[in-house]
Amino acid sequence: MSPAFAAARAVRNHCAELGLQKVSVRALVTDETYKVQEYYKMLCEIVPNLSDLPQNTKFNCIKLPDFSAIIVNSEKNLPGTFRFCDVLESAGNLRMLYEVQDRLRPEHFANIQFTSGTTGKPKAVPLSHFNLVNNSYNVGKRLGMKKKHHTILAQTPFFHVLGYVASLLTSLNFGSTMILPSPTFSVPDSSEAIKREKCTILVGTPTMYVDLCNYVSNLSAEEQLLHKSPEMAISGGSLCLPELFRKMRDTFSCERVVSVYGMTEITAVTFQSTEQDSEFLMTSTVGKIADHVEAKVVNEEGLTVPLGTPGELWMRSFNTMTGYWEDEEATNRMFTKDKWLKTGDRFILLEDGYGQVVGRIKDMIIRGGENISPKEVEEFLITHPDILDAQVVGVTSERLGEEVACSLRVKSGTTVTEQQVKDYCKGKISHFKIPKYVEVVDVYPTTGSGKIQKFKIREAMEKTSR
Repeated sequence: MSPAFAAARAVRNHCAELGLQKVSVRALVTDETYKVQEYYKMLCEIVPNLSDLPQNTKFNCIKLPDFSAIIVNSEKNLPGTFRFCDVLESAGNLRMLYEVQDRLRPEHFANIQFTSGTTGKPKAVPLSHFNLVNNSYNVGKRLGMKKKHHTILAQTPFFHVLGYVASLLTSLNFGSTMILPSPTFSVPDSSEAIKREKCTILVGTPTMYVDLCNYVSNLSAEEQLLHKSPEMAISGGSLCLPELFRKMRDTFSCERVVSVYGMTEITAVTFQSTEQDSEFLMTSTVGKIADHVEAKVVNEEGLTVPLGTPGELWMRSFNTMTGYWEDEEATNRMFTKDKWLKTGDRFILLEDGYGQVVGRIKDMIIRGGENISPKEVEEFLITHPDILDAQVVGVTSERLGEEVACSLRVKSGTTVTEQQVKDYCKGKISHFKIPKYVEVVDVYPTTGSGKIQKFKIREAMEKTSR
């Protein structure tokens, strides 16, 4: 059986996924916006005679020979499928369950997670029980979750490794209470959950925190005081700028804002802030390298560079994937011959194992021979009192190769013009870093997990800059 189901924020579905893993069945974890009917339509294309089969029937699929049964979380009796509620009611005996579990090994794949799609088409990443259990335990251990009971606000979806590992599996490892405020991210619902449930740990992406901090700041003083229960906020999925860190600490009065770095291919988290980190380390780094993980930064020739020198981050560890699902070509591009995984991130390794993300190597802007870090320009732009968020990209220039362009979100009731942005930058950052093109938008294109899709911003600004 090779089931696929939508990871909607329903307890039933999450229990189903954990149950599948318990009997060594891989779960294909996908975007929660998929619907049963969409899956059924897709499956009908794979199994043409599906609609002609009676309910509760197994079948043979030529295209997918291991695919023999479909279980749907639906009250409808769809031809050729088993209803999830019926499967639960007809559970087999425990002896059969134990026999299956005896064959289960830590290195067996637990599920297949898809990459976020921030840089292009998502890729399927099989992750093992060993990957997931150990990574989630190490995350909670470094957070200090052994010391007390916590209530975790899970804002990121479980089809994304940040939500799946840092929220779901970590809460199971340490017996925490997990709050699921809404089927998809909703600022009002997250706000209400913090007030009602007195959440002590928040998990989210920078984009989510920007919106949540902005929402809370517009509430009455009395309402704002009801958002002071969080002791720590975990931020991951993309770069979190220092200005946002300060806003988060001011908004929630949390003692720690924990930055984490990782990717689906290395099971969520490989750098993470520690309990002892100073405010400087929490706001200027993505934390310290995780236990049992190797990292190095290399130049374009693949040679290790000195500490403090930017280059591409390569990693190797117990929580690294074995390869993309049935995609040998992509796997070979990702790994070196000695099994170093090439992250594609421009990174700086500091003393004592701390790291700084400079940005994606592909995002680096080269204007007339000058290398420009989008992150550096973004950090400066959000110091403007009316700018809520900034995304900087490079657009094609016939003369200079690339020009700097920025897409801005501004605070409610304010306006910011292109000339105002340029005037604000003059004399404060290098002239070649000042954006030539400026646009103001209400929202950024994001993945289902809330990560900003910069390549789509770049595509849109390429059109407007012509």
